[in-house]
Amino acid sequence: MRLQMLVGGALLASLAAVAVPLPALAHAETTTTHFSGTVSEPDTNPCTGAPGTITETFPGVTHVTGLPNGTGHQTTTLTGTFTFVPEDPSQPALTGKFTIRNGGNFNKQNTVATAISVFLARGTDGSRADAHLVFHITVNPDSTVTVTFEKPRLNCR
Repeated sequence: MRLQMLVGGALLASLAAVAVPLPALAHAETTTTHFSGTVSEPDTNPCTGAPGTITETFPGVTHVTGLPNGTGHQTTTLTGTFTFVPEDPSQPALTGKFTIRNGGNFNKQNTVATAISVFLARGTDGSRADAHLVFHITVNPDSTVTVTFEKPRLNCR
């Protein structure tokens, strides 16, 4: 599902950002990166399974803070809009908005990251859909995953 891929990609990017060892710093160092984009690719309507194309447009921001003791924190937030156009014109098209937020903390013992995504959509036939996904992972310094879970929820009306 596209939602899982977006969350997974954002979460992996945040893990990569926080997993990079920071040099010893005399004080906390924070970086902020703003970004935006438009992505269009094949997908399926999560409620009907109809194939089509989804186009998402979003701005986002990532903050990473590293402390002199090697610990740190990262957050990324994307908010945007999307359209889903089915291959079969008799199927409903969807328009909506989404928010993806993830954050992570790292230290010498582990890295933890959690992502939460919310998608709200309205179909051209009056239908509505909302999706909510929570994903969490904990990784030890030797790359052993000690905790991971994913809790998806989809409501189609």
